[in-house]
Amino acid sequence: MSVPTIAPYFPFRRIKIIKQNVMPEAEAANIHLQPSKRFVPICQRCGQRATGVHSWALRKVRDLSIAATRVWITCRYRKVFCAHCQGIHVEDLELFHPYLRVTHRMARYVYELCQYMTVSEVGRHLGLNWKTVKSIDKYFLEREYGQPDLTGLRILAVDEISIRKGHQYLTIVLDYLSGRVVFVGKDRRAETLERFFNQLNAKQLNDIEAVVMDMWDPFIKAVKKKSLKPKSYSTCSMWYPILTALSTRSGTANFIKPVKRIKPFTKEPSIYC
Repeated sequence: MSVPTIAPYFPFRRIKIIKQNVMPEAEAANIHLQPSKRFVPICQRCGQRATGVHSWALRKVRDLSIAATRVWITCRYRKVFCAHCQGIHVEDLELFHPYLRVTHRMARYVYELCQYMTVSEVGRHLGLNWKTVKSIDKYFLEREYGQPDLTGLRILAVDEISIRKGHQYLTIVLDYLSGRVVFVGKDRRAETLERFFNQLNAKQLNDIEAVVMDMWDPFIKAVKKKSLKPKSYSTCSMWYPILTALSTRSGTANFIKPVKRIKPFTKEPSIYC
């Protein structure tokens, strides 16, 4: 007969479970781990084998709950010398990130909850500090969306959104054809849009055929300054012919006529019977 064990809940090769402590009424559990001696320590940053051990450290991190029991892991780990990085870094145990106080799977669960709940609600639900939840959410957002793909841009759409009262705005740049956001910048000044164009190389700037935006002078100034093709900045107000077929509002977007001013009558008009 097999002996009951919690090892299947921790399918991590580089760690070894030493002991566990369960609080009364199973409100919380603390599991003690240490590195497995079967594996050579590797660097957390580059993934290369370490050349030596610098020191030992202890860290307590939060793991996924088992039923209604909140699980904490007390892990004893090593700081190692890395010849590839030329420094001292935390060894990679495939369990937690050195800058997060939760395990990898717990961090992923927190990030998935943040897509449907606020940071405060996730913190109350899991018993975590809202600052910890915010750090986890920020870490995953930067990893997935921090470096947008700027290849294949032909037509850009530029607009601003208000984030709070007091005329505080964000500048948004989208790929007009796909609707994908490629840049978000603070304020709506010319320097904000120029920061986006500075990220593009000469070929990417040359591939831009048109920029769709409203007649905001700072945006027009930035486009004229940074665009390489004359036709790119001559289409500042949706007057590009190709956009007529692409836009769902071509009837109003491409044929806007100026409003004529009507002078008031200086005298009453004549009345004919």
